[in-house]
Amino acid sequence: MSIVLDSNRAKIESVLHPTDLSPPSLAAFHHALAIAIHTGAELTLLHAVARRTKDGLVDFPQVRNTLARWRKAGTTRSLEEKIKLTTIRKIEASDKDPVAACQAHMERNYVDMIVMATGQRTGLAKLARPSKAEALARESRCYTLFVPAGARPIVSADTGRVTLRRILLPVHPATDPKPAMLRAVQSATLLDDPDLEVTLLHVAADPERREMQLPQLPYCHWKAMARPGKDATAGILEAADEIEADAIYMASSWQKPGIGSKAGGVTEGVLEGATCPVAVVPTEGPAEG
Repeated sequence: MSIVLDSNRAKIESVLHPTDLSPPSLAAFHHALAIAIHTGAELTLLHAVARRTKDGLVDFPQVRNTLARWRKAGTTRSLEEKIKLTTIRKIEASDKDPVAACQAHMERNYVDMIVMATGQRTGLAKLARPSKAEALARESRCYTLFVPAGARPIVSADTGRVTLRRILLPVHPATDPKPAMLRAVQSATLLDDPDLEVTLLHVAADPERREMQLPQLPYCHWKAMARPGKDATAGILEAADEIEADAIYMASSWQKPGIGSKAGGVTEGVLEGATCPVAVVPTEGPAEG
């Protein structure tokens, strides 16, 4: 298997950050802002509400104050030209359903990447209030970075510094990993001194490592890891903790299984238990089990 590194194909030009103005959303905002200023992408902050206000932008994350804080820390010194070219929009949608509001926005505007928080609800809590974040990613089939509540961030709120050195990338025979590999390699653009370690994880009852032709890049070091077991979700989460992964990158078909099955399968299970940000990259393939 080969992976083609096409910078145009993977370029991030538009980032959407849906926010409910909560503390977990603020952490996701810092990730979205850092990605936008590093890539020069347009950033849209979207808040869905059920009422109109005179000044709907009062409670939005403070972009200028955040950048001022990051400038004081010296983090943005090499990014000033990109920051000048970065367009940041704040939208308050009258639709109270955030999924519907975001879908309506994406029908009118092209979005390369979504960055949002997720609450990691499980069990009865999840049945009562299904994750809006996961529903949006599944329905839109857009490259999405999830920042779980309480997770170790890869972007510092105080300095804007990006800490992304170790990436875990699960590999499954039924799912094409190339889209996730491409996005993982592309994440090096967020670092002033790129030096990535990407661990390809094979989880199965009898894991068989696939032969892959991996790009030889001076800033990316590849490792392979096999973890036997039938529970892929547990294997991924255990491996992420073991290697102290800064982020998990996953290729997912995001297909809905039938009644009685768990929507999202392994992807959703990882989102429920991850202690670091999770990037989900849509790809073709069968529904996960």
